[in-house]
Amino acid sequence: MMLCCLGWAGNFVVSAWAVGNNPVPPFMLAATRALIVLLVMGWVLFKPRPQKFGLLLIVCACVGPLHLGFLYTGLQTASASGSSIVSQMLIPFATILSVIFLGEKVGWRRSLAIAGAIIGVVVMVYEPDAIGADIGLLYIIAAYFALAVGSVVMKRVGDIDWTQYVTWMAVIVLLTMAPASLIFESGQGEVWANSKWPLLIAGGYAAIAITIFAHGQYFTLVKQYDISTVVPLTLMVTVFACILGVIFLKETLYPRYIFGAVLILPCVWYIATRQTVLPLHED
Repeated sequence: MMLCCLGWAGNFVVSAWAVGNNPVPPFMLAATRALIVLLVMGWVLFKPRPQKFGLLLIVCACVGPLHLGFLYTGLQTASASGSSIVSQMLIPFATILSVIFLGEKVGWRRSLAIAGAIIGVVVMVYEPDAIGADIGLLYIIAAYFALAVGSVVMKRVGDIDWTQYVTWMAVIVLLTMAPASLIFESGQGEVWANSKWPLLIAGGYAAIAITIFAHGQYFTLVKQYDISTVVPLTLMVTVFACILGVIFLKETLYPRYIFGAVLILPCVWYIATRQTVLPLHED
């Protein structure tokens, strides 16, 4: 899970370079990412469809176009620090949904650890006066609610290989993001002519490191462990993103980064090690 978080954090750096420093439209980037995934994993589409294919498509729709659509729309107006804080709503959303629909139990000690880690994230990303009344933040909340729903539904899809999950998600993303780019964005030909390499590098990184590896392993972990155990570990994305931002984007290492990490790391360690005791194997 730590490797997944490191991959997601790296995506912030790569995407900031591609979209921030180059005229790469976000929907076009999402469609390119999905296309690269299909070029690598397209052979999976010829495998027999899983028994609960309908549930799999629901998961793919939530984690793919719904999450990305709301996220990209919100990021057009919402501040970076505000979006980072609001994105942590994934944890209470997923925890509450897992308790209601999956019957998972969250003890008071793990609840305190989750709360402490969230406070650490707020400390790391908070900038005074950076959060205002912005409709974009509502889109960010919707994006992470969709991701939480998808995470919970993952538990119901049964014995499905992670390769089927990431491949069918790429199909749905491509079928939705490509038309969205044609409708809401313009100048795709000019982007391809002048910013081809930033588009391909960012899309390739997101396809391989995020969709195929991080999402694939996240899908596997969510099937094996409680949602309330796996999802809080994504708080480490903020820690890794700050470290990578300082190293590669020359961002300032503020004291709040260090203080926030001091709060997050022990809380995440407790959440990760607070597992249900497994039955002893008989000799």
